[in-house]
Amino acid sequence: MNAFLALADATGCSGGSGKYSSEWSPTGMYLHVGLNLLLLFSASTTLSSPYDVRMIAMDLNYTLQWAWSDSQLNDSANFTAAYTFWNIKDDEGSYKYVCTGSRKHWCDFTPCKLYFKASFQIRVRAEAAGKYSNWTRLRFTPDEDGLLGPPSGVNMQGDVEMVILNISKSVMNSLMKLQYEVQYYEQQQPDLKHMKIYNDPYAPLTSLKPWTEYCVQVRVFNKDYSKSSSFTSPQCVSTTGRRVVWLKMLSVLCCVLLLGAVVYICCRRRRKISVYQTPNSILGLPLDHPPLLEAHELSCSIIFVSAPTPWLESSQLLLQEQDGTGKFQAVSCQGSNSSEQDSGIGSGEES
Repeated sequence: MNAFLALADATGCSGGSGKYSSEWSPTGMYLHVGLNLLLLFSASTTLSSPYDVRMIAMDLNYTLQWAWSDSQLNDSANFTAAYTFWNIKDDEGSYKYVCTGSRKHWCDFTPCKLYFKASFQIRVRAEAAGKYSNWTRLRFTPDEDGLLGPPSGVNMQGDVEMVILNISKSVMNSLMKLQYEVQYYEQQQPDLKHMKIYNDPYAPLTSLKPWTEYCVQVRVFNKDYSKSSSFTSPQCVSTTGRRVVWLKMLSVLCCVLLLGAVVYICCRRRRKISVYQTPNSILGLPLDHPPLLEAHELSCSIIFVSAPTPWLESSQLLLQEQDGTGKFQAVSCQGSNSSEQDSGIGSGEES
């Protein structure tokens, strides 16, 4: 613009004193018309700059977003985004380019691993048909502008009158001291909520009602940075209770009865297997068939044996002389068929 004014001054658009003259000449009129047309043409060929530029920072994830529109190009421009440290002089060589010629209206700065406590100058511009828009700049400080994200997972386990929580650790634990706020309530009474704060991700909820379903939500916060995340989605789990004595006795009785039934069935089956069954070959014999084996029966008669003694010998001789015979009784055995067998003892007459 200053060049055009200098050109107008040099061509006599103003008086010799360097001030504009109140009198118009045809040459000055044509010059002003051309100047206005040139300014209008240069304005129409300039691309509009991105607007509503903001950095979405969650934990250590950084995404630059912006809006842009141009009625002549129908949103067909490319975009370039870069960054540098805030305290460095705005020099073109100090910038590091993250996205170049991208058609998207966002750029991911997460891989850059920006220092958490530093300040950065972020800039973005539009490009189309060899033309460039002006840079739109943004100051970004991660520890001030970043937000805390909720825990990525909460493992819940119901126990006797308690619920045990194991909360997943955040990537921000290495940068700041995080605390855990637990909000819990009975599922049947969602308006009656309770709060507990823990310094560790292990968070047991004690003194709860037995056999009751509880719902839990968790968020993290830091007092030094005055930051807090949003709550996680509700998760529900039921507590357990102490078993009553009669329930234990009933369970023991059921086990005993079951064991007795198993033993009884096993004994019945074993008894059926051990019963002797007469072979069919024997069962088929006629009744009048003589037995295969018979016990040999013996019948014996009792005998008396008397032997002469020396002091009776004289008497026996006397009797023999009187009777004329000397007799001895013998023992004989007869079988069941009345047959006689030799006993080995004989009888005879002494002459």
